[in-house]
Amino acid sequence: MSRMQSKFAPPGHASSTVLERQRALFQENDLIELFLGKIPAVFIIINEHRQIVFMNKGALDFAGLADIASTLGKRPGELLGCIHSKEEADGCGASEACTFCGAVNAVLASQKGTPAVQDARLLVADGNKALDLRVWAMPLDVEGEHFTAVTIQDIAQEKRLLMLERVFYHDILNTVTGISGKIQLLRRYKDKVNVDELIKQVDGAVQHLIDEIQSQQMLTAAEGNALKVQLQDIVSKDLLGEMVLRFTMTELVKDKTIKIDPASEIVRFSSDKAITWRVLENMVRNALEATPPGGTVIVGSRHSGSRVSFWVHNGGFIPREVQLQIFNRSFSTKGKNRGLGTYSMQLLSNVLRGAVSFTTSMEQGTTFTLDLPVSYSGGNDG
Repeated sequence: MSRMQSKFAPPGHASSTVLERQRALFQENDLIELFLGKIPAVFIIINEHRQIVFMNKGALDFAGLADIASTLGKRPGELLGCIHSKEEADGCGASEACTFCGAVNAVLASQKGTPAVQDARLLVADGNKALDLRVWAMPLDVEGEHFTAVTIQDIAQEKRLLMLERVFYHDILNTVTGISGKIQLLRRYKDKVNVDELIKQVDGAVQHLIDEIQSQQMLTAAEGNALKVQLQDIVSKDLLGEMVLRFTMTELVKDKTIKIDPASEIVRFSSDKAITWRVLENMVRNALEATPPGGTVIVGSRHSGSRVSFWVHNGGFIPREVQLQIFNRSFSTKGKNRGLGTYSMQLLSNVLRGAVSFTTSMEQGTTFTLDLPVSYSGGNDG
């Protein structure tokens, strides 16, 4: 057995000899093969070191494998390509981020004798794809050895429907209700109210409605690899000016300040303006929501070689627990069935051959950065 350091789950791996013997326990069990081979569910069996020793046909199909040979001894996160499974030498379960992984925690609970079910959010394929999974883990003893039976269900569609219900039944309904209320005011008291101000508010609400729908359309297209990049020339400071003006007209800036850093550089670059706008909009929105009354959000841009960087700064601090999950698809600090803001920032920036990152500290506050190629066609140049 090999043993390496781990920041969370117990480290160590079984030898290849042990793995082959454990695989034989299940391969030679006709009942297991007959029963599990027939059901379409994703079913795997892992040993005490959380290494895979058996996969049914549903699991092989889910992972795109013909047989278990190539994945024997891997852990579930390594099988699925979780980005955190490569962060530590011990693999899946060993990184700090694994502390909040529902899959790892369900398995660990099962290894203590308690059947468990938890939802897990995974970023895979270098962060270009997200998985929402429900994981069941149950203790299993075979010939005196301890194993864990794991069943995995893809719940991405369930999460997507819940998110859309939140958008259309809550956010959009609230916006439409507000528009209706302002129109009623105009009808009843048009001689007693500031008509221009009300029209401005209605216009802002309608724009928010359009933005919400377009945002969902863009995200759905990006997740389906169907989002087309429409290149045009963009001037960084002009884009920031439009963004600041846009938010200045919203309630988010009430009792707060948003401004462009005077040290910002003017960078001319080629990219998709609508997608770039959507990423920056989410960055600014999150910063404003995290800023208390009286606070300031600062935006800026700089030129760095063949790249252009946009940054959004606020004085708040992101707790470590949130930092480790912030780009996961369904994670949110704002409540149930939310959580696409930071995930969509990362996903959409990938479409532009860019990346979103952040730094945060109690002393310096939080800065999110969008890094893009100056020339989209040369996007991988550093």
